[in-house]
Amino acid sequence: MKLASIFLIAMALCCSCTRHPSVTCSPFGTLSTGEQARIWHLENSSGASVDVTDYGCRIVKVLMPDREGKMGDVIVGYGELESFEKGDRFIGPVIGRFGNRIDHASFVLDGVRYDVDANESFDGEPVQCHGGRRGFDTFLWEGESVREQGRIGVRFHRVSPDGEQGFPGNLDVYVTCWLTDDNVLRLEYDATTDKATVVNLSNHSYFNLRGEESGYVMEHILQVEADSCIQNNLHFCPDLILPVEGSPFDFRQPHRVDYRIDMPNEHLRIMKGMSACWMVRDWDGSLRKAADLYDRHTGRGVQTWTTDPALLTFTGRTFSAEKYPDGKYGPIDKFAGMLLETIHFPDSPNQSRFPSTVLRPGQSYHSETEYRFYAR
Repeated sequence: MKLASIFLIAMALCCSCTRHPSVTCSPFGTLSTGEQARIWHLENSSGASVDVTDYGCRIVKVLMPDREGKMGDVIVGYGELESFEKGDRFIGPVIGRFGNRIDHASFVLDGVRYDVDANESFDGEPVQCHGGRRGFDTFLWEGESVREQGRIGVRFHRVSPDGEQGFPGNLDVYVTCWLTDDNVLRLEYDATTDKATVVNLSNHSYFNLRGEESGYVMEHILQVEADSCIQNNLHFCPDLILPVEGSPFDFRQPHRVDYRIDMPNEHLRIMKGMSACWMVRDWDGSLRKAADLYDRHTGRGVQTWTTDPALLTFTGRTFSAEKYPDGKYGPIDKFAGMLLETIHFPDSPNQSRFPSTVLRPGQSYHSETEYRFYAR
């Protein structure tokens, strides 16, 4: 009996320490349209977690351990629905139907010119950015929890109707957010259409591996698997493809993000700071490593893997305490976070030198991105 009792106690203690992966869904507030938003909390067996809402498929929070095992939120942004709706649209959401910019807010497909909604203007010239004024980030998506061996998630769905923001075709879209037991945040994008169109989907979350204390993200150590980088034109769209060697964008070896921020460079001048679009080395459409970002203070790191041909980053130079007073943990300061945006090249519908973003009936659009978190 004594041995049996000891065995039962040991078993009980073991069971009490076991954490099972879970997905919970709860109300997240009411939009100005009267629609009710929800938020999903994904938690894996080690206690790492992801919060994502159906309003624009936004990533709200990602808790990952540091070198001491302490959990910290590595996503910079808002925490309340009202702030997401009324503040900066591009804090954490899916971006589409076409992520980043389309120059002149138009493109020609199969001999037909399509004028898409222009939400930016440069020297009087229209440009569309992230899908227009009513891009995918502004809609409430249908969501459902999903579960597979070793991972849990939430799958979002909506149909973008023919003509929305000027794009042709009814686009049937799924965005799935997974959290694995080994601390990988995986994003999957799938779409089909009934008419030839263009598609370029991504996520627009800002990372800072320091956690809630945030701070100057330019101290992070960045390494990028790229030998070439894009120099933009004055519309912030691709102009020249240049080698990274000798430039501020040479991160073939790990460096602080700001290690050449004061170097004379035309792209830095045009973009008014560190904003880059790299060509992923040896891209062939398979899942491959694009970048590694590491914070020496906490020991947190994240590798970005993607099936997309480009990695785009922006380091939050437009953030300020005055413009962003309602961040999750207080005002969001300049250079508080950076994008690790996996994507097809901006303005691809107008530039045949880039991989095609055309999707036709009978074809399937599929894109994968993994953020593989680690600590050392």
